[in-house]
Amino acid sequence: MTDPYLTEEQSISLTKLLNMIIPPNDVKGLPGAGELDFVGYVREFDPNQLEAVQKELDLLNNYSKSQFKRIFSDLDQKEREYLVDRLRNDNKTFAQSITFQTMACYYQDDNVMRTLGMDSRPPFPKGNEVVSGDLNLLDPVRKKQQIFRYIPRDLSD
Repeated sequence: MTDPYLTEEQSISLTKLLNMIIPPNDVKGLPGAGELDFVGYVREFDPNQLEAVQKELDLLNNYSKSQFKRIFSDLDQKEREYLVDRLRNDNKTFAQSITFQTMACYYQDDNVMRTLGMDSRPPFPKGNEVVSGDLNLLDPVRKKQQIFRYIPRDLSD
């Protein structure tokens, strides 16, 4: 399935990459991230990131073509893993946008949350129950001196 915001090459490679980030888990009945509407999520919640996602996919496919003479989605699993590892070693920021958006999209999906045994609702207004604990565990933090620096702002700007 292609998306009007991605080329067919980008779309197919995105699905493969998303399933590397969060693979399907048949035992738990969880879908892979590639099975969700990732682009729809990004368009709705952070449309400014769509261009970064496109650039990351182009980088991935161009690198794949230079290394293997094929696009990323045409590689086998071992080749895809090798390629992503090499790209991450050469470019520490590679796929940061995609990875961040994947986590946000995946853990906001109603089906995923229900499968994980969680309510598919925001944590508020119902709130979540906080288990009582030993507040003495906070004593080392309370004993610390101030660790931040207060810089007054000129509010007249």
